[in-house]
Amino acid sequence: MSKLEHWTKDEKNQVLKKSDEERLCKLHDEIAQSIWRAQYHIQPVTGLLNDPNGFCWFKKQWHLFYQWFPFGAVHGTKHWYHTVSHDLVHWQNLGMALEPNLVFDNAGCFSGSAFPKDDYLYLLYTGNHKENDGRRIPYQMIAAMNAKGSVTKLKHPIIEPNEAYTEHQRDPKIFYENGTYWMLIGAQDHQQHGHLILYKSRQIAIGWEYAGELKVKGYPYFGTMAECPDIEKIGDQWILLFSPQGYAAKGDEFRNAYQNVYLIGDLDLNALTFVPNGPYQELDRGFDFYAAQCASQYIYKNTAVMVGWLGCGDCTYPATDEEGWSGMLSLPRELTIEDGRLRQNPIRTSEQIKGEKIFEALHGSIMTDTMHGRTPAACVIHVDDPDDNAFELGLYSQTLKKGFSIIYEPNHKYFTIDRGDLENQCNTMYGTDRRIKLENGLKSLEIFADHSTVEIFINHGEYVMSSRIFPKPSEHLIRMRGKDISLIVWKANSTVADDFKI
Repeated sequence: MSKLEHWTKDEKNQVLKKSDEERLCKLHDEIAQSIWRAQYHIQPVTGLLNDPNGFCWFKKQWHLFYQWFPFGAVHGTKHWYHTVSHDLVHWQNLGMALEPNLVFDNAGCFSGSAFPKDDYLYLLYTGNHKENDGRRIPYQMIAAMNAKGSVTKLKHPIIEPNEAYTEHQRDPKIFYENGTYWMLIGAQDHQQHGHLILYKSRQIAIGWEYAGELKVKGYPYFGTMAECPDIEKIGDQWILLFSPQGYAAKGDEFRNAYQNVYLIGDLDLNALTFVPNGPYQELDRGFDFYAAQCASQYIYKNTAVMVGWLGCGDCTYPATDEEGWSGMLSLPRELTIEDGRLRQNPIRTSEQIKGEKIFEALHGSIMTDTMHGRTPAACVIHVDDPDDNAFELGLYSQTLKKGFSIIYEPNHKYFTIDRGDLENQCNTMYGTDRRIKLENGLKSLEIFADHSTVEIFINHGEYVMSSRIFPKPSEHLIRMRGKDISLIVWKANSTVADDFKI
């Protein structure tokens, strides 16, 4: 079948078998030639990648799993794929970690989290069970991975479905506080309102009991569903992350198909309350960011380490879908709290991504229309102090075309990105531009461009804007206009392995 031909139910329900290795190896060899494969972002070896799962520090390595359908760029039966790193920059593929081989996960191993304890890494996930009549039943499941990477599933659920909610009960995030294990789950009530519910236990693999709904002050519910919840402590404050569905756009905000938001506040697990210090905010103001997860770790003090899916449910990316693959994960980000707001910066080891310096203008004017020669498809760009003058940067442009536009208007302090001038378009029903008003002006930009994705860190993490783009070979120039600014461009190193392992 062709890559974009209609997938039958049986084809979407495929589960990876040893006998599939040869055809998947052939598919990998084909997609490895794609001009949109990344150099320093995690991407699927084949098929579709979506939510990051099980992010943690265990046995002197960072472990990161992701939702994976091996056979094509569709949301079929989900497996967990496993990658590892020693520095959050250089990643190695290890292969499949969880496969849907139990009656309780016969339709997929959905998203979840991980927690290291003693000599094991415990993987908690939602088992997606489907009856013959198509009814879906969610079970919260657990597996244990030893130091050699061997995974053993507990063959029965640790949490049965809660009858107070619909079949939408999923994405368990485990955390430990005051001698108790807690599990935060996204759920939908029978009035189709989204909630966050809590379970607790003294032991990680047994004894889980329902604690109740997490009552968030000012929010009786979250849209129609709250997916991929996460909760982390930074210093003496808590951050609550989740992906609510069913919200409408509000001016320049919440314009994507689905959102990923955060709240900062105080958590009381005795009362099951969360009191935020303000309204929820979008984690990322670009086009493509969802299902963010923080790592279970103790390496970075007073800092959370987060990664997200550079995509969104109900969105398609035809350029790579047609090649038989889809999806990418963001760079890991360090989260801190300043003045009651979350700041997100590239992981400190991301300096290793920078290779050869190919352009530099220090405190000067840039009025040239293009850089000399062909611009690398993967690069890092740093801009300082453009606030007093208009500034424009066009990535992946061509003659008479702006490409991916990055524009700052100092009079109104608007910062805008626009992908509408690229030849390959996607998800235009949600608009082709995104805009932020920078109340304190524009002080700095750190831009990570990697073949088919652009992540922009504004004002040292005050905002982040992430976007998938699919430039053609003719779209290879950088256009720059601005006065009295400092701008440096580096080629990017290749830091993420793209070898075939299943």
